Amino acid sequence: MMRFRCIFLSALAAVLLLLLAGCGNAGIGKPGQESPEGNGQTARDPVNFGLYPAQVSYVGENKWGYINDKGEFVLKPVYSEAHEFQSDGLAVAGSGGRVGVINTKAKFVVEPVYLSIGNYEEGRAIAQSDDGFRVIDEEGTVIFGPEGYIGDFSDGRAVFYRQTSDGKLLYGYIDTSGNIVVEPKYEYAGSFNEGFAVATLVNGGYALIDVTGKEINKFNFNYLGTYSNGLMAYQEKQDSKYGYIDKNGGIVIKPQFTMAQDFKDGTAVVNMSQDPIVNKYGLIDKKGKFIVQPEYNDILILGEGMLALGIPINKEYSYFGSKYAIAGADGAPLTDFIYYGVSEYKNGIASAFNNTDTFFIDRTGLKVENLPSVKGAGTLSLLDGIIKVDVDRRLYYIDREGEIVYKPSEFAKLKIGVTVFEVKYKPNRNYLVYYPKLSGITDPVVQNEVNTKLKNMSIKNGITPEMELDYSYSGDFNIGFNKEKLLVLELTAYNYPFGAAHGMPTMEYAHINVVSGRFYELKDLFKSGSNYVKVLSDIVAAQIKEHGEEMGVWPDSYKGITADQPFFITKDALNLYFEPYEIAPYAAGFPTFTIPFTEIMDIIRTDGSFWLAFN
Repeated sequence: MMRFRCIFLSALAAVLLLLLAGCGNAGIGKPGQESPEGNGQTARDPVNFGLYPAQVSYVGENKWGYINDKGEFVLKPVYSEAHEFQSDGLAVAGSGGRVGVINTKAKFVVEPVYLSIGNYEEGRAIAQSDDGFRVIDEEGTVIFGPEGYIGDFSDGRAVFYRQTSDGKLLYGYIDTSGNIVVEPKYEYAGSFNEGFAVATLVNGGYALIDVTGKEINKFNFNYLGTYSNGLMAYQEKQDSKYGYIDKNGGIVIKPQFTMAQDFKDGTAVVNMSQDPIVNKYGLIDKKGKFIVQPEYNDILILGEGMLALGIPINKEYSYFGSKYAIAGADGAPLTDFIYYGVSEYKNGIASAFNNTDTFFIDRTGLKVENLPSVKGAGTLSLLDGIIKVDVDRRLYYIDREGEIVYKPSEFAKLKIGVTVFEVKYKPNRNYLVYYPKLSGITDPVVQNEVNTKLKNMSIKNGITPEMELDYSYSGDFNIGFNKEKLLVLELTAYNYPFGAAHGMPTMEYAHINVVSGRFYELKDLFKSGSNYVKVLSDIVAAQIKEHGEEMGVWPDSYKGITADQPFFITKDALNLYFEPYEIAPYAAGFPTFTIPFTEIMDIIRTDGSFWLAFN
C-alpha cells in the first residue's frame, strides 16, 4: 500500500521539523537530581502551581515533563508536547501528535484525542480534531461543533464559519453554551472587544455588532479596524488616508495617516510617511494629538505607560529592523537606542536584549542589577521562584542569582555507540545555527572527516560580529533514524531576507555509516542498471494522482524525480521529498512521498553497503 506525507511550514517552526528516533540523554539539574530523557519545543510562560514545562534534552527523543522550582521533575517526562498550567490548574499535554488536558496530578481530565487545544477562556477551550474544531469545557464535554473553524472566546462570544453549498465561507458567532447568537452570514468576522465586533458584509462594507448580534451601524469603507477604547481606525477608499471614528460613525480624528493601528491604553501608533520604504511612526492620544512626534521607524506600546521608540538599524533600509530606546508615557526617551528587542512590562519590569545579552530592565529603561542576565537574544520571564529563559531558541530555567535550576542536555547517546552533541554557532546576532558533532566513532580520522562535513553542510563561514546582514538565518538539526551502523541526521534552516513576505526553509538529510564514515546517496540503495529513477518516479506519480489535490500539488508540475532526489530513510520505508515551490505552493511545505521497502525490494541492492548498514 502506498502512503504519502506532506510536511507543512510555519514561520518559526520551519527549522524545527522533527523526525525523531529513540535515544537516551541526561539533563542538567541540581546536584543529585535524576535526569530523564527527551527533547521538545519552546513552551509559553507557566502560570503558578509551582510546575514548569521542561524538556529532557535538546537532542534526541521528544520528551517533556514538569519540574518544580528546584529543577526536579514532579510530573514525569512522558509527553512529546507540554504547555504551561493555566489559572484553572489545567495544562495541555500529549504524545504522538495528540493532546489532551491534564491536572496538576498528571491525570488526563480531557483524553488526548485532539490535534491541538487552545487556552481556556471563560471555562471554554477550542479543540481541533481531524474533522474540524470543537468547543469543550474543562471536563472535555463537547459544547459545540465540529465546525470548519472556531475562534477563541472573547466577551462571551466566539466566531465560527460554515461552508455553503457553493463553497463560500460565512462567519457567525456562538456563546459559551454553544448557542448560535449570530447565524453565519458575514464574509468575515472579527473577535469581540469591549462588547462590540466588526464584521465584513457579503456585498461590501462593514457592520459593527453588539453581543446580541444586533447591527449597531454599517459603514461603506475600504477598511475598518477593531473597536477599541471607543474608537475604530478607518479608511474610506483604497488610496485615502486613515482616521478614527466612534461607533456612531462620527469622525473623531480626521483622516491624515498612511497607517493607523488600534488604540491601546488610550494611545495609538500611526504612520505619517508618504514613502513606502521610510517610516514616520508617531503616537497619538484619543484627540489625535501627537504624544510622540512621527519620526520613528517603529513604536511599541509596552504597557504600564511604557514605550519603545525605534530607529532604523540601517538608515538606508528601514525594513532591516529597529534599535529601541525606552520611553515613558510622555514619549520622552529614558535611554539611548541600545535594544534590539523589548517585551511588555509586568509589575514594573520588562525583558530586553542588546547585541550580546538578554536581561531585565525597570521603568527607568536600565538593567535591573540584582537580577541575572544571560548571553544571547530572547526573553526572560520572572516566575514565582525561578526565571524562565527563552534565549537563542532554547528554553531553560535559572534562579535569581543566575544559577541553572534546570537545563536540558545538549547530547544524545545512541544505541549504535555514538553520541551526538549539539554545537552552537552564532557569529552574528542575525545568524544562529545548532549543528551536530559526533563522538564514539572508532577511527578518529573518520570521525574528524564526518564532523567536518557535517559542519560544512550546516554553516556558512565568513560571518563576522560587526557585519549588518540583510537577512536572518537560523539552523538546527534532529536525529531522524538510527539502527545498526546507520545514522540519519536531519539538517534544517530558515533564511529570512528582511522585508520579504516570508523566508525560505531548507531541509537536508545526512545518511552516515558511523563505522566507515561514508555519506550515502540515493543511488547507493539500488542495484546497478535497475533504472530506479523511473521506478520511483512512477510510484510518486501514482501517489500524486490519488492524493495530489489534497496535498496541494500543482497540476502538471510533477515531471518525475531526479537521480539525486532529496530523500530520507525510516525504519520500513524510503521517503522522497520536494522543496517548497517545486511542485506545490509554499504553504504545502516539503511534499513528501513514503514508499515502503516491500514495494521496491526487487530493485534494492540488498548486498550493498547502504542496505547492510541498517539491516
